[in-house]
Amino acid sequence: MTIAERLKLPINALKVAIDSGEAYAQLAIDAELVKAHNVTVSPTLIFNEGRQRLNGNVGYRVMEANIRELLHNPAGEQSWW
Repeated sequence: MTIAERLKLPINALKVAIDSGEAYAQLAIDAELVKAHNVTVSPTLIFNEGRQRLNGNVGYRVMEANIRELLHNPAGEQSWW
């Protein structure tokens, strides 16, 4: 059994994406974003048009605090971290 089968992924849709080149195009886009945002570790979460980043093994409370601040920060107000 393959990994895709174990994960119950849509195998036919995966084959179509690979055969059409769409999967490879998406990988190329991801590779360009890695370069553009200077990502050097995984995982890396980038927020706020690249102005905020969380690198590596970050606890969910840290992620939550960052996301909550972005969602609840009124427009035009400075966010002081």
